Amino acid sequence: MLELSLQLPRKSFSVSVDLMIEKGVVFCLFGPSAAGKSSILSFIAGFETGYDKAYLAIDGNVLTDTTSKASVFSPPWQRGVGYMEQSARLFPHLTVEQNILYGVRGQRDAHIDDIIAFLELENYLSARPSQLSGGLTQRVALARALATKPRVLLLDEPFSALDAIARRALQNLVLHVHQQFPMTIVLVTHQLTEAQRMADQIALIDKGAILQVGSPNELMESPSSWRAAQLLGYVACLQACDGQTYALHPDRAVLGCHTDIGICVDARICDMVWHEGRRRARIQFHGAKGEEMDEVMEVNLSPTDVVEVGDCVPITFVRPPVV
Repeated sequence: MLELSLQLPRKSFSVSVDLMIEKGVVFCLFGPSAAGKSSILSFIAGFETGYDKAYLAIDGNVLTDTTSKASVFSPPWQRGVGYMEQSARLFPHLTVEQNILYGVRGQRDAHIDDIIAFLELENYLSARPSQLSGGLTQRVALARALATKPRVLLLDEPFSALDAIARRALQNLVLHVHQQFPMTIVLVTHQLTEAQRMADQIALIDKGAILQVGSPNELMESPSSWRAAQLLGYVACLQACDGQTYALHPDRAVLGCHTDIGICVDARICDMVWHEGRRRARIQFHGAKGEEMDEVMEVNLSPTDVVEVGDCVPITFVRPPVV
């Protein structure tokens, strides 16, 4: 269990959060850039000390506490925490093997051998960082972080500089590592796909505050506010006849009127675009009297949908949440 309470002043806002993270999960801090996510991770690692008030405990071991009579602070190297960020920060003058062993004083044992084999780094141990691709560089950084047998592994957007194929491969690798070497993982990302793909639990963070915490499914089905819904990819609101306001998502729409699974609206197709390998229709809603409304959004189309620009069609938004 990781318990955290933090009040950290920043230029335009203060990071003010309270979190309890279950042991052994992949937990994601998700939100827009400059929301305070990396500051929280840096605090857990022991690098951030500019707080007004702070408390951190891992498995009951208090590492930071400004509220006790005798203030507690454990330095980063005594926390049992591994840290990996976008920039691998490998030592350029050391070999891959020397970089991996740096945090364990050069002592290679069976645990290190397992990591090297699991990350498929055997053929690169004598190479220098300058000879590695971006994906390989991050694998070496991951191996170095795992070498110390951390209780908690902190990942600060480590995949964001990689291309889509390398990013997905490294995401898969981290998930396999989590199965092979049990630990708690705290991931920072501003990419929703990454958060939903990797995390057991997600904390939505905006301007230093936690808007909501839940599983990917819980958040998508029941966002706590319109701002939370926006962070989750909902792009428009619909005021329905029942007086409720519903959040609409491009991926949660189907052509046709299916009132048994959602809310049906009439719309005109203004344009057709491609989005990440899928066709999307840019639609404009019609009011109850057939008049065009200002609201325009995109919805995904299935490969079998046959529509043209200018068509007026019914569209069902499947189980839209109330916001």
